[in-house]
Amino acid sequence: MLDQHFMIDEELLQRIVSAADLKKTDTILEIGSGTGNLTKLLVNKVKHVYVIEKDEKLLEELKKELKGENISFQNEDATQAKFPEFNKCVSNLPYTICEPLLWRFTRYKALCVFVVPHKFTEKLLGERPSRLKLLVDTFYNIEYLETIHPSAFSPQPKVQSALIKLTSKENNSFLREFLSQYDKKTKNALETILTKQGKTKSEAKNMIALKLRPKIQEQSILTLSLKEIEYIHKLFSNS
Repeated sequence: MLDQHFMIDEELLQRIVSAADLKKTDTILEIGSGTGNLTKLLVNKVKHVYVIEKDEKLLEELKKELKGENISFQNEDATQAKFPEFNKCVSNLPYTICEPLLWRFTRYKALCVFVVPHKFTEKLLGERPSRLKLLVDTFYNIEYLETIHPSAFSPQPKVQSALIKLTSKENNSFLREFLSQYDKKTKNALETILTKQGKTKSEAKNMIALKLRPKIQEQSILTLSLKEIEYIHKLFSNS
Protein backbone atom coordinates (compact mmCIF):
# COMPACT_ATOMS: atom_id res chain seq x y z
CA MET A 1 0.00 0.00 0.00
CA LEU A 2 1.46 3.32 -1.04
CA ASP A 3 1.68 6.25 1.34
CA GLN A 4 -0.90 8.49 -0.36
CA HIS A 5 -2.60 11.62 0.99
CA PHE A 6 -3.42 14.08 -1.76
CA MET A 7 -3.51 17.83 -1.11
CA ILE A 8 -6.87 19.35 -2.02
CA ASP A 9 -6.72 22.74 -0.24
CA GLU A 10 -6.26 25.29 -3.03
CA GLU A 11 -5.12 28.06 -0.69
CA LEU A 12 -2.49 25.77 0.84
CA LEU A 13 -1.24 24.82 -2.62
CA GLN A 14 -0.85 28.50 -3.46
CA ARG A 15 1.07 29.13 -0.22
CA ILE A 16 3.44 26.27 -1.03
CA VAL A 17 4.13 27.77 -4.44
CA SER A 18 4.68 31.20 -2.89
CA ALA A 19 7.13 29.77 -0.33
CA ALA A 20 9.26 28.38 -3.15
CA ASP A 21 9.67 31.87 -4.70
CA LEU A 22 9.46 30.39 -8.18
CA LYS A 23 11.12 31.99 -11.18
CA LYS A 24 10.92 31.25 -14.90
CA THR A 25 14.54 30.07 -14.78
CA ASP A 26 13.91 27.44 -12.06
CA THR A 27 14.13 23.71 -12.63
CA ILE A 28 11.89 21.92 -10.13
CA LEU A 29 11.94 18.39 -8.77
CA GLU A 30 8.63 17.15 -7.39
CA ILE A 31 8.55 13.89 -5.43
CA GLY A 32 5.19 12.19 -5.04
CA SER A 33 3.02 14.17 -7.44
CA GLY A 34 -0.09 12.11 -6.66
CA THR A 35 -3.07 13.50 -8.55
CA GLY A 36 -1.01 16.49 -9.69
CA ASN A 37 -2.71 19.35 -7.88
CA LEU A 38 0.64 20.91 -7.00
CA THR A 39 2.26 19.90 -10.28
CA LYS A 40 -0.33 21.84 -12.27
CA LEU A 41 0.61 25.03 -10.45
CA LEU A 42 4.35 24.47 -10.77
CA VAL A 43 4.47 23.70 -14.46
CA ASN A 44 3.15 27.11 -15.52
CA LYS A 45 5.66 29.08 -13.48
CA VAL A 46 9.08 27.53 -14.16
CA LYS A 47 11.46 26.38 -16.88
CA HIS A 48 11.01 22.66 -16.21
CA VAL A 49 9.37 20.27 -13.74
CA TYR A 50 10.72 16.77 -13.13
CA VAL A 51 8.13 14.51 -11.51
CA ILE A 52 9.02 11.31 -9.64
CA GLU A 53 5.97 9.22 -8.76
CA LYS A 54 5.96 5.57 -7.67
CA ASP A 55 2.30 4.91 -8.47
CA GLU A 56 2.19 4.00 -12.17
CA LYS A 57 -1.57 4.51 -12.54
CA LEU A 58 -1.47 8.00 -11.06
CA LEU A 59 1.48 8.92 -13.23
CA GLU A 60 -0.25 7.75 -16.41
CA GLU A 61 -3.28 9.89 -15.59
CA LEU A 62 -1.06 12.90 -14.94
CA LYS A 63 0.76 12.40 -18.24
CA LYS A 64 -2.59 12.62 -20.04
CA GLU A 65 -3.41 15.92 -18.33
CA LEU A 66 -0.01 17.58 -18.53
CA LYS A 67 1.62 17.41 -21.91
CA GLY A 68 4.40 19.81 -22.74
CA GLU A 69 8.09 20.29 -23.31
CA ASN A 70 8.70 21.59 -19.79
CA ILE A 71 7.63 18.51 -17.83
CA SER A 72 9.23 15.07 -17.50
CA PHE A 73 8.08 11.98 -15.62
CA GLN A 74 9.84 9.15 -13.76
CA ASN A 75 7.89 6.13 -12.51
CA GLU A 76 10.32 5.21 -9.72
CA ASP A 77 10.92 5.07 -5.99
CA ALA A 78 12.42 8.45 -5.08
CA THR A 79 14.76 6.87 -2.52
CA GLN A 80 16.44 4.94 -5.35
CA ALA A 81 15.83 7.00 -8.51
CA LYS A 82 18.55 8.95 -10.22
CA PHE A 83 17.76 12.63 -9.73
CA PRO A 84 17.93 15.03 -12.68
CA GLU A 85 19.60 18.41 -12.34
CA PHE A 86 17.38 20.82 -10.39
CA ASN A 87 17.71 23.89 -8.21
CA LYS A 88 14.51 23.57 -6.14
CA CYS A 89 12.44 20.69 -4.81
CA VAL A 90 8.78 21.37 -4.03
CA SER A 91 6.88 18.35 -2.73
CA ASN A 92 4.23 16.86 -0.53
CA LEU A 93 6.62 14.11 0.54
CA PRO A 94 5.39 10.55 1.03
CA TYR A 95 5.56 10.44 4.81
CA THR A 96 7.33 7.08 5.09
CA ILE A 97 10.38 8.24 3.13
CA CYS A 98 10.99 11.69 4.61
CA GLU A 99 14.15 10.70 6.48
CA PRO A 100 15.87 8.76 3.68
CA LEU A 101 15.15 11.65 1.32
CA LEU A 102 16.76 14.15 3.70
CA TRP A 103 19.93 12.04 3.57
CA ARG A 104 19.80 12.07 -0.23
CA PHE A 105 19.38 15.85 -0.37
CA THR A 106 22.61 16.37 1.57
CA ARG A 107 24.34 15.99 -1.80
CA TYR A 108 22.36 18.78 -3.47
CA LYS A 109 22.53 22.50 -2.81
CA ALA A 110 18.88 23.11 -3.55
CA LEU A 111 16.08 25.04 -1.89
CA CYS A 112 13.46 22.60 -0.64
CA VAL A 113 9.83 23.31 0.27
CA PHE A 114 8.26 20.24 1.82
CA VAL A 115 5.02 19.12 3.40
CA VAL A 116 5.95 16.55 6.06
CA PRO A 117 4.40 15.04 9.22
CA HIS A 118 4.29 17.50 12.10
CA LYS A 119 6.02 15.02 14.42
CA PHE A 120 8.82 14.68 11.89
CA THR A 121 9.31 18.45 12.01
CA GLU A 122 9.45 18.31 15.80
CA LYS A 123 12.42 15.95 15.48
CA LEU A 124 14.14 18.36 13.09
CA LEU A 125 13.64 21.40 15.30
CA GLY A 126 13.60 19.85 18.77
CA GLU A 127 16.25 19.96 21.43
CA ARG A 128 16.48 16.19 21.87
CA PRO A 129 19.70 14.85 20.28
CA SER A 130 19.22 12.40 17.41
CA ARG A 131 20.88 11.39 14.16
CA LEU A 132 18.17 13.28 12.27
CA LYS A 133 18.69 16.42 14.33
CA LEU A 134 22.46 16.19 13.77
CA LEU A 135 21.91 15.78 10.02
CA VAL A 136 19.69 18.84 9.79
CA ASP A 137 21.95 20.99 11.97
CA THR A 138 24.92 20.05 9.76
CA PHE A 139 23.38 20.58 6.33
CA TYR A 140 20.31 22.80 6.48
CA ASN A 141 18.82 26.06 7.62
CA ILE A 142 15.21 25.17 8.38
CA GLU A 143 12.19 27.48 8.48
CA TYR A 144 8.87 26.29 9.91
CA LEU A 145 6.14 27.93 7.85
CA GLU A 146 2.83 26.53 9.09
CA THR A 147 0.89 23.67 10.63
CA ILE A 148 -1.45 21.85 8.22
CA HIS A 149 -4.72 20.26 9.35
CA PRO A 150 -5.63 16.77 8.04
CA SER A 151 -8.66 18.28 6.25
CA ALA A 152 -6.24 19.73 3.66
CA PHE A 153 -5.82 16.19 2.27
CA SER A 154 -7.89 13.42 0.76
CA PRO A 155 -7.90 10.86 2.24
CA GLN A 156 -7.15 12.61 5.50
CA PRO A 157 -4.01 11.47 7.35
CA LYS A 158 -4.32 10.62 11.03
CA VAL A 159 -1.74 13.25 11.98
CA GLN A 160 -1.16 16.94 11.45
CA SER A 161 1.37 18.00 8.84
CA ALA A 162 3.75 20.91 8.49
CA LEU A 163 5.09 23.10 5.72
CA ILE A 164 8.84 23.64 6.00
CA LYS A 165 11.54 25.32 3.96
CA LEU A 166 15.12 24.09 3.83
CA THR A 167 18.13 25.92 2.45
CA SER A 168 21.60 24.44 2.24
CA LYS A 169 24.20 25.61 4.76
CA GLU A 170 27.54 26.68 3.37
CA ASN A 171 30.30 25.05 5.39
CA ASN A 172 33.15 22.59 4.96
CA SER A 173 32.95 20.80 8.30
CA PHE A 174 34.13 17.26 8.95
CA LEU A 175 30.56 16.15 9.68
CA ARG A 176 29.28 17.54 6.39
CA GLU A 177 31.89 15.65 4.39
CA PHE A 178 31.48 12.47 6.44
CA LEU A 179 27.67 12.29 6.51
CA SER A 180 27.28 13.17 2.83
CA GLN A 181 28.97 9.82 2.12
CA TYR A 182 26.09 8.12 3.93
CA ASP A 183 25.95 5.09 1.64
CA LYS A 184 29.63 4.20 2.06
CA LYS A 185 31.36 2.09 4.67
CA THR A 186 32.75 4.18 7.52
CA LYS A 187 36.36 3.26 6.76
CA ASN A 188 36.00 4.23 3.08
CA ALA A 189 34.44 7.60 3.89
CA LEU A 190 37.17 8.37 6.42
CA GLU A 191 39.88 7.34 3.98
CA THR A 192 38.47 9.78 1.42
CA ILE A 193 38.48 12.61 3.97
CA LEU A 194 41.98 11.88 5.26
CA THR A 195 43.55 11.64 1.80
CA LYS A 196 41.95 14.96 0.88
CA GLN A 197 43.70 16.38 3.94
CA GLY A 198 47.06 15.29 2.51
CA LYS A 199 47.64 11.86 4.00
CA THR A 200 48.65 8.95 1.80
CA LYS A 201 46.23 6.03 1.46
CA SER A 202 48.54 3.93 3.59
CA GLU A 203 48.69 6.57 6.33
CA ALA A 204 44.92 6.97 6.24
CA LYS A 205 44.29 3.23 6.49
CA ASN A 206 46.72 2.90 9.39
CA MET A 207 45.15 5.79 11.29
CA ILE A 208 41.65 4.36 10.84
CA ALA A 209 42.82 0.89 11.93
CA LEU A 210 44.44 2.29 15.07
CA LYS A 211 41.51 4.46 16.14
CA LEU A 212 38.40 2.46 15.23
CA ARG A 213 37.20 -1.05 16.03
CA PRO A 214 36.88 -3.27 12.92
CA LYS A 215 33.11 -3.59 13.40
CA ILE A 216 32.57 0.18 13.17
CA GLN A 217 34.96 0.46 10.22
CA GLU A 218 32.82 -1.96 8.21
CA GLN A 219 29.48 -0.35 9.03
CA SER A 220 27.62 1.83 6.55
CA ILE A 221 27.35 5.40 7.82
CA LEU A 222 23.56 5.05 7.68
CA THR A 223 23.70 2.29 10.31
CA LEU A 224 25.85 4.20 12.78
CA SER A 225 24.23 5.36 16.02
CA LEU A 226 24.35 8.98 17.13
CA LYS A 227 26.97 8.09 19.76
CA GLU A 228 29.13 6.35 17.16
CA ILE A 229 28.95 9.34 14.81
CA GLU A 230 29.88 11.72 17.64
CA TYR A 231 32.75 9.41 18.64
CA ILE A 232 34.11 9.34 15.08
CA HIS A 233 33.76 13.11 14.88
CA LYS A 234 35.79 13.50 18.07
CA LEU A 235 38.54 11.17 16.81
CA PHE A 236 38.97 12.47 13.28
CA SER A 237 37.69 16.05 12.98
CA ASN A 238 41.11 17.48 13.88
CA SER A 239 43.23 14.85 12.17
